[in-house]
Amino acid sequence: MRKSLAGFAAVGIVTAALLTAAPSASAAGCVTSGLWTGFLSPGQSAYKASSGCRDLNLTYSDDKSGAYGDAYAGYYRDAYGYWTIGSRGYVYADDGHHALNEIVLVSNLTSGREFSVASKWDGGDWVEITH
Repeated sequence: MRKSLAGFAAVGIVTAALLTAAPSASAAGCVTSGLWTGFLSPGQSAYKASSGCRDLNLTYSDDKSGAYGDAYAGYYRDAYGYWTIGSRGYVYADDGHHALNEIVLVSNLTSGREFSVASKWDGGDWVEITH
């Protein structure tokens, strides 16, 4: 009986670890785009998907020049074609995975709108935006 309980506990711990390490965005029917950031300005861009997610969620970040993290801001093209920073401004994020809705860079972005991400302290960071 004790061996069975120990086995179930071990399986539960391994399962919890795997679920924690993976972003949960796919369960929400969202789309994830990987982008290289610009330095205090938009970097590589993508287009907001028509999905169940309304926001631009930072779900992974890797500050390529440091070991800890960076501050990131979401940008989108307005109706006149100009880049506009999201109302949240720059939000600090440690390197690694982030839960869906934990770090929202832009809220309620319309489908088809072009967006990008900027880094505050340097450019060339890799981020994944779930939208």
